[in-house]
Amino acid sequence: MRVHVNVNRRAADVFAGLFKFPVFNAVQSKSFGTRRTTAPTGSGKTVLFELAMIRMIMNDSSKTAKCVYMAPTKALCSERFRDWSQKFEPLGIKCCELTGDTVTIGKGAWGEAHSSRVMYPEKWDSLTRTWAEHEDILARMKLFLVDEVHILNESRGSTLEVCLARMKLRGTAVRFILVSATAPNIGDIAAWIGRTGSLDAAAETFTFGEEFRPCQLKRFVYGYPRKQANEFQFQKSLDYKLYAHLQEHAVNKPILVFCPTRKGTLQTAEQLLKDYKEAKKGRSALPWHTPQKRAASRYVLAEAGIGIHHAGLQYGDRLLTEELFSKRVLRVIVATSTLAVGVNLPAHTVVIKGTQLYQNNGWSDYSEADIFQMMGRAGRPQFDKDGIAIILTDQADIKKYENLIGGQVNLESNLHHNLPEHINSEVGLGTITDAQTARSWLQNSFFYQRIQKNPAHYRLDKASSQSWTARVEELVTQSIQDLQDASLVAKEEDSDKLVSTEFGDIMSKYYIRLSTVSFSSRFAMHAAADRPLSLRSCAKRKSRLRLLVYNKLREHHDIRFKSSKVEKTNDKLFVLIQAILGGISLSDKEFDLGGQAHLDAIPVLRHCPRFARALADIGVIKQSGSLTKYSMELWLLNRRPPFGLEVLSAAKELPEFSLEILDSSIKTFGGKRDVECTITVQCTCTVEQSKQRRRKQKTALGPASVITVTSDDGFVDFRRIGRALAQEPKTFTIDAKLARPSQYIEISISADNFAGVAHVLTWKPTVDAREFPIPDTRPKTEEDLDVEMCMKDPDFWDSFNEAGEGMQTGMTDVCCTS
Repeated sequence: MRVHVNVNRRAADVFAGLFKFPVFNAVQSKSFGTRRTTAPTGSGKTVLFELAMIRMIMNDSSKTAKCVYMAPTKALCSERFRDWSQKFEPLGIKCCELTGDTVTIGKGAWGEAHSSRVMYPEKWDSLTRTWAEHEDILARMKLFLVDEVHILNESRGSTLEVCLARMKLRGTAVRFILVSATAPNIGDIAAWIGRTGSLDAAAETFTFGEEFRPCQLKRFVYGYPRKQANEFQFQKSLDYKLYAHLQEHAVNKPILVFCPTRKGTLQTAEQLLKDYKEAKKGRSALPWHTPQKRAASRYVLAEAGIGIHHAGLQYGDRLLTEELFSKRVLRVIVATSTLAVGVNLPAHTVVIKGTQLYQNNGWSDYSEADIFQMMGRAGRPQFDKDGIAIILTDQADIKKYENLIGGQVNLESNLHHNLPEHINSEVGLGTITDAQTARSWLQNSFFYQRIQKNPAHYRLDKASSQSWTARVEELVTQSIQDLQDASLVAKEEDSDKLVSTEFGDIMSKYYIRLSTVSFSSRFAMHAAADRPLSLRSCAKRKSRLRLLVYNKLREHHDIRFKSSKVEKTNDKLFVLIQAILGGISLSDKEFDLGGQAHLDAIPVLRHCPRFARALADIGVIKQSGSLTKYSMELWLLNRRPPFGLEVLSAAKELPEFSLEILDSSIKTFGGKRDVECTITVQCTCTVEQSKQRRRKQKTALGPASVITVTSDDGFVDFRRIGRALAQEPKTFTIDAKLARPSQYIEISISADNFAGVAHVLTWKPTVDAREFPIPDTRPKTEEDLDVEMCMKDPDFWDSFNEAGEGMQTGMTDVCCTS
């Protein structure tokens, strides 16, 4: 079914220009007004958000309403932010982006956005944990937009669940719109979200099948036995299977191949090139033709129409790859999954080579959001009637991914895995005050909806005879007890009211786990310098760091606190943090033992400053001078060396000026007129070219300006000196007149290209006060005042100029006729 609605019937004329098409498609037309939508990727769900934003703005008479857009990845948030900023800012509607890369301190985190905020769940959860600090802004939130809501089914889903529950409880008349590419149990989400103004009614839902996709998508899942336990080896084995699938499914149209690692993209591309050349030599059918135009690339791959794309390439190389692919010079791009988000580069055929991703120092399954995002690149509505998505995976996972892409996997909650942390934050907010309010809060969750229908999923290792109500009671009781045992929450005297302790506030503020803050609160009063490092190493974040490289790394002479042996994750992180702070190059061949320590360092660097600040606060509470001191030092050292040395080197390259009076002469006239001074000035510029930056582009010094004024800002002299000043000093003479004994000369030299490097020299002649003219202190007469006014009146000078021009013209006429 196709239903088209004219744009101008739904949106005011001022907003109609936001849409680059004359009519909405069926999904957009039917969904306008809903609160929960599931529709295939590529069916235009983003436009639903834009329509909802326009509706909020049009219905907001107070002009104070605000909305939030939430997506699972920073790349998707950044894409929406750029797009909406370009669309809405010309209308005076500002957006701001809140992700891990943006400012998050206080109210400044909101920026100057008038209506829209773009963020991912963890950022919203972090901000709203201090609701009181942002209450004036949060009270104006009237629209809550959630993209890819099926992340509820992932480990991060608990954060999204808490964010929505918090807005339901604390928000005022908030309208929710949630969209997903797959949600078989959409009714459970609708029942959980509810309808504004009704406690029991479910949210309105719309479900759209594949027939609504503008470009039909054919999906194929192929599984292969895993003969090798090592995932890297399994990924390599898939390289040999890839070309045959392209021969079968590709029809000389653009192809995207997604690989789990950057190194893997090159390996896969090289194997494709080898297979392509063999097929071409044997006159076999080719899945793509060699491009007619030659690609301007240094890679042999490009000659066969193959390109690679990942974040490790130079920005210019990535842009060139995208441009050549769009122009059909490149026919195949082998990329990491980051290309699926943030870059609008669709293809006819998409291959997901392997369903595991190497990140955070280990292998893990692609999230459902990642799978659908990559598959969503298949099919180009403007060129193709269909698209093809191929998944290559382990033979044991074939059924799993067939069910996933067929929309047969129910969404489940993950709240029970992090329940103590979330209960702690709600105690700090005052939402939970005792066990009963904790149970009531949990009943307002998606977890509560699903445990009733699928209790077996939430029993974990408990006895199967346990009822779902008993399981809920057990989870609440155990979580509160864990928080009390860790001194994160406490009961008030003579009551059962729960209150957050100082340690609990730190855990909520810095977004750290229960086990981490519990361990740190047990630190001794006089902690050694390596204890903060040990704590950070015990944080439960990186449980799969590989051992191979770290036993070699621990022997490096720049490792300050030695370990006897690296066996556990704690030991690896303890060594890794020291290597980062010690400036050890983890990408050197010496440590290239398959452990990819330089990649391990990235997430560690991202989280260490936050943990260090939390440690410092814990040290203050425990009145531990050593813990506070060493944690503050770690916090200040959050930039990876040689960052500090590079700053110092850059500072040394700034020009350093000096001025010197070489000679001076003074003429006096017995007080009859101003004292005349002549001074000879030498200016010098020193620029140090540091060793650290010697190979890089030298600092562009540019010209320097020298201005000379009297102490009361009377102009004396101005001159500009070229960049040759850095090679040799320059000398010049200045003539000045001083009318009063209090006056002196001020000479200032500064670089035109740099601020804050000016040098000022003052010079005052040694002259008897009687040599200066006596100032005229008599009051001005009326005649003097009239003359002064005439001198300041522009009309006076204009009339004078006109009279002068007429006189000059008359004289010319006389001369010409003589």
